[in-house]
Amino acid sequence: MLGSLTDRLPRILPPSRAGDAIHSPTARPISVSREVLLFVVGCALAAALIGGASFWVVNRSATALAINDAEVITQIDADGIVAPLLTPALIAGNPAAIANLDTVVAERVLSARVVRVKLWTATGKIVYSDAKGLVGETFALGEGEQAALVSGKTDADVSDLSRPENRYERTFGTLVEVYLPVRAADGTKLLFETYQRDSAIQADQQRIWGGVFPALVAGLALLFIVQVPLSWRLARRLQRSSRDRAALLQRAIDSSETERWRIAGDLHDGPVQNLTAVSLTLGSAAMRLSGPKRQAPTHDELVSVMQTASAESRTAIRELRTMIMEIAPPDLDRGGLDGALGRLVTVAREHGLVARLETHVSIESHPLDDLALVYRAAQESVRNVIKHARATSVTIRLTRNRGSLTLDVIDDGSGFSSEDLRRRQLNGHVGLSLLQERVAEAGATVAIISAPGNGTTIRLQLAKS
Repeated sequence: MLGSLTDRLPRILPPSRAGDAIHSPTARPISVSREVLLFVVGCALAAALIGGASFWVVNRSATALAINDAEVITQIDADGIVAPLLTPALIAGNPAAIANLDTVVAERVLSARVVRVKLWTATGKIVYSDAKGLVGETFALGEGEQAALVSGKTDADVSDLSRPENRYERTFGTLVEVYLPVRAADGTKLLFETYQRDSAIQADQQRIWGGVFPALVAGLALLFIVQVPLSWRLARRLQRSSRDRAALLQRAIDSSETERWRIAGDLHDGPVQNLTAVSLTLGSAAMRLSGPKRQAPTHDELVSVMQTASAESRTAIRELRTMIMEIAPPDLDRGGLDGALGRLVTVAREHGLVARLETHVSIESHPLDDLALVYRAAQESVRNVIKHARATSVTIRLTRNRGSLTLDVIDDGSGFSSEDLRRRQLNGHVGLSLLQERVAEAGATVAIISAPGNGTTIRLQLAKS
């Protein structure tokens, strides 16, 4: 009677693939070209900043060095050439002394670089210049020139060609005047001043730049040559890593979905049908007892109904306990692996199997993740034995061989071929497939040894610890 009732109940069929019921997460994929382009743009901006800062620093340094060269030239001219000819007669305006200095200046000081020479007194009188029209005239000294006379240091500045004392230099274009104090033979302090072409100073700057700029450009180019391939390689690795993470997430979602379908199917095919049949049978008996026009069940029929209902209820309870253990596995950290495997043995015995647990090793040194993997493999194996193997006995054996922990779950059931296994997976029985994926991700190995009529052995082997 119960069999006929349960046959009428609808079946829950799991999807052929759990992944068909869901969609992969909508994560933006990593584009290698886009990431490398962003990196190149960032490098270009950094190179521009480095180049700009380098230009500013080197330009200041080049300008300072060029001005320093101009000052050194003026110091050499003043101390080595002009100073020995600074006599009282020259200061007094003696034509012979002026002519003598003029000859030396024309031969040894004036050049393509130095185009004008002036000698000033502290009061601003020009006692000598190669521009004859300035000799003997008096002009106000500038602040820089006065400071040089007081401090005794060499200084330089761009000539102000609008000043009257510079009227003879306007045809030369931009000039830089360099001045420093010198002393005549009688101790009189004079200001020696040269006017140098700005183009010559710029040529010094370009010469300094010519030594730095190629190295800077070569360094930045080398940076690009080295870093762009590295960035491409890194972006490819990130892309692969992103795909691997997405695939791992999808497998986790698929596994979860498949597990939910399996649990729903097990509940429907097992406890739900048993309890439904019990409910219908007891309800039918109750209606016959309460209906005045119905034939009351006999004593033997009532006993049979109650015994059957009791047996089906115990079966439903047993299956529910088994499923509870599958959904909420024991705490291996506190209860240990031996206790968890012992409970699997108890479940197998409740289903009528002769079950044994053989452990010959100490597992304290193994990580908790390894122990959890061993328990999950044993749990899935025992579940398959109970559901599909039609076995009379099952043995759970834990051994160690050359430092490697090995789990064997052995049954004497009907066994199966590889084609049988593929057919069962297509029909929605994917427990072993999920176990194989989980074992592979953990770096372990699992072997399924079976043949029709010869039972099945599932062997899990962990890496050496």
